[in-house]
Amino acid sequence: MLFFSVFMCVFSSMNAFAWDADTTHLYICFGEVPEGTAFADILVKEDWKRYKGEEDCIHGFNGNLLGLDGSCELAKYNKDGYSSLLLMHSAVILEEYDLSQESKNRHMVLGLETTDNIFDHYRHIKVAYCDKDGKILGITNEVRVKSVPFGKAAYTIKADGSKLTCDVDTGPPFYLLILIPLGAILLLLIMIICLVIRIIRKKQSANMIKRIQSGETDNERK
Repeated sequence: MLFFSVFMCVFSSMNAFAWDADTTHLYICFGEVPEGTAFADILVKEDWKRYKGEEDCIHGFNGNLLGLDGSCELAKYNKDGYSSLLLMHSAVILEEYDLSQESKNRHMVLGLETTDNIFDHYRHIKVAYCDKDGKILGITNEVRVKSVPFGKAAYTIKADGSKLTCDVDTGPPFYLLILIPLGAILLLLIMIICLVIRIIRKKQSANMIKRIQSGETDNERK
């Protein structure tokens, strides 16, 4: 019963700090978008060779989904070293998007094709608003994304007109993940020590009672 109680205590503590975040997708939330916007794209400055396509070669799945080819403005964009993440890199798959003017929940969802933290490689980003033909209608300011050297991270990008932010969620602080198990182990040791002391005292009391009773019996015999 004791060990079960301790286990439940540890489990409850760990569950309280459970990290419920999706690290397999990128979520982009939108506020105001230029009129005529059909979709948006992340512009990345760095070339991640593992996922960088050949020059003039666009990502087939995303290009086919959007009905675009290498002749569109977005595919050709290369200002200040920035290029299209959707069309010129293969690190993401476009899974869902809704940027219509009537929508109350403008958003995009990109599936990640890598188990790495994508923004450990793409450190500088912008967001480009595009029409259905891949013409760029506007571009946000540049943001440098926070690096996450240890563990996984969940990213939420927020674009509102020319403003851009990127929230990085790395879950509970690392020290908590260490302190909680250590605290639970310490609690278990304290409870075991208390239990052992209690058992020893009970045995000592029982032995003392036996000795007293034995002495009384001897006196009666005399």
